[in-house]
Amino acid sequence: MREKTTLKHDKSKIAAADYGVTPIPQGKKFRKHKPFVQDWIEAILFAFVVAMIIRNYTFENFLIPSSSMEKTLLVGDYLVANKLKYYFTDPKQGDIVTFRYPKLEEGTPEHESTKADFIKIFHPIYINKAHSFSKFPLTAFHVSYYARKNVVKRVIGMPGDTVEVRDKIVYVNGKEYTKGFENYGLADPSPPMSPRIIHDHRMPEDMMDTISMNPWYEPYRVINPADSTTGRSFFNRDWFGPIKVPEGQYFVMGDNRDVSEDSRYWGFLERKYITGTPWLIFWSKGIEFNKLFDEPHIRWDRIFHHPH
Repeated sequence: MREKTTLKHDKSKIAAADYGVTPIPQGKKFRKHKPFVQDWIEAILFAFVVAMIIRNYTFENFLIPSSSMEKTLLVGDYLVANKLKYYFTDPKQGDIVTFRYPKLEEGTPEHESTKADFIKIFHPIYINKAHSFSKFPLTAFHVSYYARKNVVKRVIGMPGDTVEVRDKIVYVNGKEYTKGFENYGLADPSPPMSPRIIHDHRMPEDMMDTISMNPWYEPYRVINPADSTTGRSFFNRDWFGPIKVPEGQYFVMGDNRDVSEDSRYWGFLERKYITGTPWLIFWSKGIEFNKLFDEPHIRWDRIFHHPH
């Protein structure tokens, strides 16, 4: 009888072991598998955060859309910008810098005439009450992404310098600043179209232009009684200054002086807006600078070129 009882008892243990649920070890918690959708959402959010960190604090790529820096940077150059450099040092004269455009553009959350059309959620995300879809700022279903556009120029005037342009030639602290990267001439049509003619356009000293209509420079004028040119009543593209650069700010210009909307037009560049410097051209496709009737092509000689 004892043997039968023991056998029955052993069979019940085997059945319990085979078909029972294994108890959770003491001190450990049972974790359920995440839903498939949740896994994907978390992965996408993680990738987005990592991409934003890299883009905002280390390296950023962008395309050169205009000819303001030719011949140094051409329309169709794809750049990688180094955003680490100016965390540890300040720009020097002659440096090419990338920066957020300091001029407030119409139709954006920062402009006085349109800022009431936007509700800020957190920068750079806004609610655009006026438009459902627009290219700038990029808006879809009233959700808008806005950040000031990246611009590339060269540092000409350092804090404390006196800058002047006389008949296109730049002078810094009374000395001619000519380094070989300067370029002049108006291409017609302009890149990325193939130029048919290059105009050598020079403005007379008494000619008014957009700069003349926006006298932002008045508080920074430098008047020298011994120099008749310092007393000119207004400035233009080819006759500008002299003005003194205040502390903490820079005077920047494009290498293609005749087509560059730079500090002459909108003022000094504050240090806080400088984000980095072009480090590498990783792709380039377009026309050769000032080559008449050229056709767009891959510019192999510019790939992996370090602009300077």
